[in-house]
Amino acid sequence: MKAGKITEVQCKRSVLKQIPSNAERLIQGSGIGNDYAAWTSGTGDRLVTAMATISFDTAEAEKYAFRKAVNKLETSGAVTRAVMVNLMLPARGGEERIRRIVEHIVELCTTYDEECPISYAGGHTELLEELRAPMITVIAYGELEGNEEAWSIRRVQPGDQIVMIGTTALETTAMLTADHLEELKQRYATGYLDLARAISEDLSLHKAFKACRAFPVKYIHDISTGGVFAALWELGEGADCGLKVRLKDIPIRQETVEVCEFFDLNPYMALGGGSALIVTENGEELVDALEQAGISATLIGQTADNNDRIIINEEDARYLTPPKGDDIYKIYRN
Repeated sequence: MKAGKITEVQCKRSVLKQIPSNAERLIQGSGIGNDYAAWTSGTGDRLVTAMATISFDTAEAEKYAFRKAVNKLETSGAVTRAVMVNLMLPARGGEERIRRIVEHIVELCTTYDEECPISYAGGHTELLEELRAPMITVIAYGELEGNEEAWSIRRVQPGDQIVMIGTTALETTAMLTADHLEELKQRYATGYLDLARAISEDLSLHKAFKACRAFPVKYIHDISTGGVFAALWELGEGADCGLKVRLKDIPIRQETVEVCEFFDLNPYMALGGGSALIVTENGEELVDALEQAGISATLIGQTADNNDRIIINEEDARYLTPPKGDDIYKIYRN
């Protein structure tokens, strides 16, 4: 099998088909386009969890795993309360690497939200001789407050509008400029690359999701593996609907264009952490509300009452196909 995230067909056949859906208190479980799991406790609390793993050797891998897990959890509308961390590290890194990673995650927890810091609730740590790259998994735990319904793909209907927050392939840009800085300096000025490296500080969606709680949002999907094209496909597949999206409206930074071109990557099919798709009935109102809160947001398209998932590029149109991995693996799996 090809390395990387398994295909949708493999996921349906070998994962989802095996999982029973008989949990009485489950609010949301496994499914295409589902970023989190949620259930009701015996005391009536609505609890949410999500997880993320970084399994290749990139600088500050723990930060990407933390951001992904928390972003995914908060696509439900919940507040993150705690994380657990599983560290599987090459033995050559030793105890110093463990200490550095844990200190960094503790810092991310305590600075996440001054009013509601996240607790580092433990986990598991192991050093392995045969491991070539770290495998860092963060599991986030939270709860839905008040009586608000969780944002869920089941609420999506034809004619809803799709808003994107953040810009395309932010995570890819941040990783590549940190890990391949010397190569990029052969073509680009240091100051320009400093702007690209700073993108890694923009990967948290906490402020944006917090602002969305005051607006009638139906569903949010974290853009991650496979990039924005994969996220759009998963939205259509999970909601069993079509969609029509304008390519020119999908926001992308010039630094991302340049970095992806340097490494021959398609930015629309590369790691997209730090951005998300939001489905709502009135996208223009949501964009205005988010921009007033200082959050970049763009109306990029809408859902449709068919199964055609179309990207429009001026006079041309292309049909989205099921995701087949992520372009970032051209760099990190070689």
